[in-house]
Amino acid sequence: MLRKLFYIITICALLLPFFPAKAQNEAPAKFYLTGLAVSDIGVDSQWYLDKISAPDAWMETQGSSDIIVAVIDSGVELNHPDLKNNIWINLNEIPGNGLDDDNNGYIDDVKGWDFIENDNDPEPNLENPHTIIAVHHGTAVAGIIAAEGNNAFAGAGIAWKAKIMDLRAFDEIGESDTVLVQRAIEYAVKNGADIINMSFVGLGYSSALEETIKYAYQKGVLMVAAAGNESNSMHRTNLDITKSYPVCFDGEGENWVLGVAGTDMEDALADFSNYGKKCIDLAAPATDIFSSLFYDPRYIDFDKYFGGKLNGTSMSAPQVSGAAVLVKALHPNYTNKEIMEVLINSTDNIDGANPYYAGYLGSGRLNVFKAVNHEPISMESVGEQEIKYVLGAVPGDEPKIWLLDGKGDVKKEFFAFAPSFRGGVNLALGDIDNDGIIEIIAGAGVGGGPQIRIFNLSGELENQFFTYETNHRNGVNVVVGDLNGDEKLEIIASEARGGKEIKVFNQNGVEISDKISLGDTVSQIVSADMNKDGKDEIIAAVGKKIKTLNSNGELLGEFVYGYNKGMAAGDINGDGWAEIILTDGNVVKTYTYSGRLLSPGFVGADFVSSGDRDGDKEYEILTRQGSKLYLWDKNLNRTATLYPFGADSKKKFSAYIVSR
Repeated sequence: MLRKLFYIITICALLLPFFPAKAQNEAPAKFYLTGLAVSDIGVDSQWYLDKISAPDAWMETQGSSDIIVAVIDSGVELNHPDLKNNIWINLNEIPGNGLDDDNNGYIDDVKGWDFIENDNDPEPNLENPHTIIAVHHGTAVAGIIAAEGNNAFAGAGIAWKAKIMDLRAFDEIGESDTVLVQRAIEYAVKNGADIINMSFVGLGYSSALEETIKYAYQKGVLMVAAAGNESNSMHRTNLDITKSYPVCFDGEGENWVLGVAGTDMEDALADFSNYGKKCIDLAAPATDIFSSLFYDPRYIDFDKYFGGKLNGTSMSAPQVSGAAVLVKALHPNYTNKEIMEVLINSTDNIDGANPYYAGYLGSGRLNVFKAVNHEPISMESVGEQEIKYVLGAVPGDEPKIWLLDGKGDVKKEFFAFAPSFRGGVNLALGDIDNDGIIEIIAGAGVGGGPQIRIFNLSGELENQFFTYETNHRNGVNVVVGDLNGDEKLEIIASEARGGKEIKVFNQNGVEISDKISLGDTVSQIVSADMNKDGKDEIIAAVGKKIKTLNSNGELLGEFVYGYNKGMAAGDINGDGWAEIILTDGNVVKTYTYSGRLLSPGFVGADFVSSGDRDGDKEYEILTRQGSKLYLWDKNLNRTATLYPFGADSKKKFSAYIVSR
C-alpha cells in the first residue's frame, strides 16, 4: 500500500535565544495585558496573545483539565516546566508493569504513545538524525495550546488548563505517513480526546485517512489542521486548485476539519501561508511566534525552555485548538460542530488587510474573547413540546443525554458530566421549579461523585448540588416526586452503589427532611402515588424486597421480588392508584405496592420506565430490549417501536418518557 508522506510545516525558526534554564530562578516581571495580569516572564514576546484577545478571554475562563487535546506531532517534552502539569495521564494504565491494563492495544501507554518507535515514550530522540525545527515542533505546538499560565515561568498558552495527549507520529526530521497518522487519530478518539491538533500537511490523497477523519468527526472530536506553507509569497498555494491534507478533508455538506491559514502582525496573509475558499475556515497569527521549546542541556540547540521566532501555519492551528478548549470549558455540552461554528462566526474581519485574498482566509482572524462569548447558530432552541423521550448513557459510554422527538429521532445531545467519565448517567424528569417546563435531573453513575445536575430541554445547566460528601464515588440514583402534596416536586436521592439510605431535597439542593435509613442496600428508587392520597410515595428496591415508604420513611407495603433489573411506577389505567412495574430482564410484570400481581409477563426488557406521554392521566410503559424502544398502553398493547440509533445499533441506554 502506498503510504503518503506528511511533513511538519514550520518553515522558518530562528530559535532566538530567549529563555535559558536558569530563568525559572530569576525574579519574575509582571506584565499587564488588556484583560488579565499574568506573571509569566515571556508573555511580552507573545504578541499574538493580544492580537487574538486571549487575555480578555482569560477573564472568562482559563480552560479545564477535563478537556483533552491530542497533539499529533514530533513529540512533546513531558517534563517541561510549563507543560508537565498539563500532560494527559492514562489513569486506566498501571505504569511500568508491562501489561495492557486498559486493553486498548498499547502497553504502559501512561502518557501517550510513540507511533514512530512503537513504544510508550513519545518524546523526540536526539540520538536519531534530527533537525532543530522538527525536534522543537511538538513542544512548541503544545505550548501554544496549553503552556501553564500565571506561574512566573516562560510564556503562556491559550488554555492554561487542558490536558495534552502526546501522540508522536512524526520523526526527528519531521516526516510521517498516512498509516502512522491514522493510528494516532484512532488512538486519540478511542482514548477520550476532545480536540485533535494537526500541524502538518501532505499533498497525497488517502481514502483510508479520509475515513479515519470522518470517523473522528462522527465521534464528536473537533479536528484543527494547518493550511500549510510554501517557501515564499510567489509560491503560495490556492487550496481550491491544489488540495493538501488533512486540511482539505471535509464531507459532503459537512465540515470535518477546521482549516487554519496564517497571518502576520498586520493581519495580512503571511508570505508563506496557503489559502482557499473551501478548505480554510479562519486564520490566526503565524509569524514571530514564541513558545515552549524542547529542552536538553546536553545540546546547544536545545538548551532553552522558551524561544522563537517560529513561523508557519503550524503555529496558527494550535491557537485555534487552544481557543476551542476555552469555548468547551465554558460550554461543555457544545458539540464539535457547534464549537466550529462559534470559532468561525466570532472572528475579526481582516479583508481590509487582504484586498486580494478576501474570502480566501475563511471568516477572518481568530478572536478568542469573542469566541468564548458567542453562541453557535446551529444551537436550535428545541421546542419543549417536541421532545417526547430522554435517554441517558449507560456505564462504559460517554456521559451523554439524548433528546428524542415522537418518532424516536435524536434532536439534541449533550454531556451531563465530564466527557472522560464512563460510569453512566442516572436520570429523572420533572417540572421541579413549577414553570410549566420539564427539567432533566441527572446523577452520575457508579464511580462518579455525589453531584446532581439539573438541565433544561435545551441542554443548558440550570443548577447543581451535592447529595453526599464530595469525596463519595458511589454515584447517585435520582427520582422526583411530590412527597408532601404541595404540588411541588422534591428530588429524592440514594447512592447508586452500596447506599442504605435515602435523602430528600428541594429544587435548590436543600435537604428538607431526615434521611431514611433502610438497613440494606438500596439499588433503585422510583416515586408515584401508590395509595391515592394525593402524595407520592417512595418505592425502593432494598435487597430482594420492593418497599413502599411515605415521606417520613414509614413502611406502607413490601414484597419479595428477587432479581430486579429495572423498576418504574405510574398510574397505568388512570384510576389514581399507581402500579409498580418490574423487569428481571426476561419479562415485565406490574404489581400493587403490597405485591399483588396485576399483569402476567408481557415482554422481555433490559430497562423499563413509565410516563404520561399524552397528558391523559394514563401512564404508558416504555421498555428497552437491546437498542430498540417499545411503547405500551394501559392494555399492554404495543403502540410504537423506536430505533434512536438505527435498527442495527448495539447501543445500550436508559430511556424515559416526558410526561405532559
